[in-house]
Amino acid sequence: MISRIAALLLTFLILMAATANAQQSFTLDEAIEYALKNNNSLKVNQLDILDAEESIKELRSQGMPKVSGTARYQYFPAVPQTPLEDFISPIVIGVLNSTVTAQDPIPIGDPTFFEVSFQQKHNVSGSIDANALIFDGSYLAALKAAKLYKEFVRTAVDISEQGIKNNVTKAYLNVLILDKNKETIDNNISSLEKSLFDMRAMYQEGFIEELDVDRLELSLANLNIEKSKLLQVENLSKNLLKYQMQFPLGEQIELSEDLDLVIEKSKIEEVDLNEEFDIKKRPEYIQITKGLELQDIQLESFKKSNLPSVSAFASLGETLARNELFNNEQAGWLPSAVVGLNVNVPIYDGGFRKSQIAKSKISTEKALIELDNFETAISLQVANAKLQYINAKSTLKAKEASLALAEKIFEKTQIKFREGVGSSIELTQAESALYNEQAAHINALYELLNAKTDLEIALGNL
Repeated sequence: MISRIAALLLTFLILMAATANAQQSFTLDEAIEYALKNNNSLKVNQLDILDAEESIKELRSQGMPKVSGTARYQYFPAVPQTPLEDFISPIVIGVLNSTVTAQDPIPIGDPTFFEVSFQQKHNVSGSIDANALIFDGSYLAALKAAKLYKEFVRTAVDISEQGIKNNVTKAYLNVLILDKNKETIDNNISSLEKSLFDMRAMYQEGFIEELDVDRLELSLANLNIEKSKLLQVENLSKNLLKYQMQFPLGEQIELSEDLDLVIEKSKIEEVDLNEEFDIKKRPEYIQITKGLELQDIQLESFKKSNLPSVSAFASLGETLARNELFNNEQAGWLPSAVVGLNVNVPIYDGGFRKSQIAKSKISTEKALIELDNFETAISLQVANAKLQYINAKSTLKAKEASLALAEKIFEKTQIKFREGVGSSIELTQAESALYNEQAAHINALYELLNAKTDLEIALGNL
């Protein structure tokens, strides 16, 4: 029983390990989607959007009515006293001297003072206060700017997404090209091994020299070295792809996209050099225009800063003042209420507002110049990307023809060599020419894919 449980546990652990180490396969679109979900920089940008939303709520709350309550208790162990001049005695004496003691006036002496208190030992007060902003031109402009700022931040997310798509696409295509290169080398090795087998048999029969076999063995050894190097480069390229995708570096990854289909899509599409493109599809353009709108709102805010601001307030409260706090025979609660308006009218600020308006206009002019430079640069980028794409397609077509010719020459040279009418040097030269054309063809494929990606970026489609 124990051995059965142990076997089941071992089987479970093996399955878990196999699942953990299982390779994940991605198409290009799936790789991009994975990167967009897991990229840390993009997550920060998305948090910036949430932060902008909270900033809007925070700013909006400044214009909303606010209500607060206050309660206060004070106890005076020693009640504050105030010295007060005796003004009653002189009045009484004056009245007597004008009537009863007119014949014998009572002298009025020096002023005397006595202590009096206007405070009770116990003081309790409570109030509810409310205030609300009625009008403030700068506040309204700031609220409009906050809403626009959220859109501005969102364009930063779009720019980040574009960069992620670009990086993942190029890293993915680079791995596909390396796979294609490896496939070509494997085919060459297989073909060369077959030829080497045939030549060894011919050498044993005395039809060719040992030097001919040695040359072929050297070519095979060089191909195996190139394959080993290519495997290392492929691992590095996959690590770069994992990094761009934010995929765990310790896990295996496979590409399920078909390179031939990708190439076919790139070759089918035609490009019109004179076709107009929509610059508004570029997220950088949207960000610059949003920045200009923010500049306009800032200028509007500065212009409205000289307008009066109006706010309303209200307060309702009660106070209790007693020498004996719980003696209900003394004075009770005394209510109070007040409502009013505050009007703040800017009169003179020393030229501060004028300088703000001037600086805002300068910033707008600079932004307009940057926008013009951007439009010019994008037009050039699109034109160059179209030309590079067309050239890459033309180059690939020429390299396909050259490769077909090199394969044809190599096959005929092999036949001639086997029939004894061709030399091993001719075979080696044809073989070398074939490998060069294969490398050039793969490089042309890579250039076409890169040109296609750059064109999509320039047009704002990626």
